[in-house]
Amino acid sequence: MVYIIVAIIIAAITFIYLNDSNIFKKDQKAKVEIFEHELDIVYGADSADLTIFLFSNYSCSFCRKFFAFVYPKLKEEYIDKGKVKLVVKPVDLTNNENVINSLKIAVCINEYGKFEKLNRLLLFEPKVVYTEEFSNLIDEFIEKDEYVAECMLGGESDEYIIENILNFKALKLTGTPTFIMNNKIYKGYSEYENFRKLIEKEYVYSLH
Repeated sequence: MVYIIVAIIIAAITFIYLNDSNIFKKDQKAKVEIFEHELDIVYGADSADLTIFLFSNYSCSFCRKFFAFVYPKLKEEYIDKGKVKLVVKPVDLTNNENVINSLKIAVCINEYGKFEKLNRLLLFEPKVVYTEEFSNLIDEFIEKDEYVAECMLGGESDEYIIENILNFKALKLTGTPTFIMNNKIYKGYSEYENFRKLIEKEYVYSLH
């Protein structure tokens, strides 16, 4: 009986470790080079020495955890000091029309409107995209801003989302969040301290 209890405890600890505390791992060098796009959601200066590409989607719980717990410290210590630029590339892994429209309006509003409130809504209330209220909100954005309307309806945002998923598949990625630094792929979520150590390593590498 004691052995069974110990085995259960070990299994539980392993499950928690793999699913929550530190699943960040280096995969391989990217075989497809990733470039910045004008519809990317960018945090930081173009002059930053290290660019971090992030494939993300709003329904991803670890992506939300990254923005809730890791991003604020990353912004304070690296982005605001001009050392790091974070380039977010939203991807849709569901092929759901509501999800796709939420990504399209997010990147269009980021490019031509006020993004932060919409971004926080999608990050922390991702199921809102399935509501009639959110559909009405998209219609309001389109009606009020001709540039947002052109971005949403003229094909620009569609092409961008398709390009992101094609790059995602070309890199043989399977989940989000996935980070690319200096053309190296890092999959999963990590607490800030581990993330900071990796940034320091890649930051030094980028200076050479």
